[in-house]
Amino acid sequence: MALARCRLATRHLDLVRNRTQHVNADGTEVFWPYVRDENLARDIALPAPRPHASHRWHRKEDGSGNISYEPENHSHMVHLRAQRVAYIANDIPDAVLEGDEDAEVLVVGWGSTWGAITAAVNRARDEGLKVARVHLVHLNPFPKNFGDLLRKYPSAGAEMNLGQLVKMIRSEFLVDAKAISKVMGQPFSTSELYLAISGAIND
Repeated sequence: MALARCRLATRHLDLVRNRTQHVNADGTEVFWPYVRDENLARDIALPAPRPHASHRWHRKEDGSGNISYEPENHSHMVHLRAQRVAYIANDIPDAVLEGDEDAEVLVVGWGSTWGAITAAVNRARDEGLKVARVHLVHLNPFPKNFGDLLRKYPSAGAEMNLGQLVKMIRSEFLVDAKAISKVMGQPFSTSELYLAISGAIND
């Protein structure tokens, strides 16, 4: 079984190394590792035993991958790579709103804050407060619907740092998000977040 898998993998590598997707002016079919598809992603380029092969550094010409020091090309490539990252939003799921549709505050979290935020929001709702939450998995780019959710509710970001996520939210979406930060080497407690949520609503 292992030998069969090795043979299959070797055959796949041979196909990858030998494929072409560009035609030179003289009609020669070649493989260009820097050609991008409709999502601005590049095809996988595996190392092959080619003589005089060299690594291409970051100053590449679009398409050919040739080294270029032209300022216009450098600007073009920087914007192209930024757009490539932005296109990833097309392939990640939407942010999910949990809680009250008519919430008076939206609590945004990511990473290890999930449990404490969930418990605090549930406690607040049990006591009659109108609260919703969104827990992010993707931060760059954000989910495509995240901005729409933020604009519907006053929002607060709970995070175990000095509020970097809130800074990103305020910068990208121009909403007045508030930071609930903690940097004491200890996780949020449910009570801490509950008090922050009720305080935000009663402010």
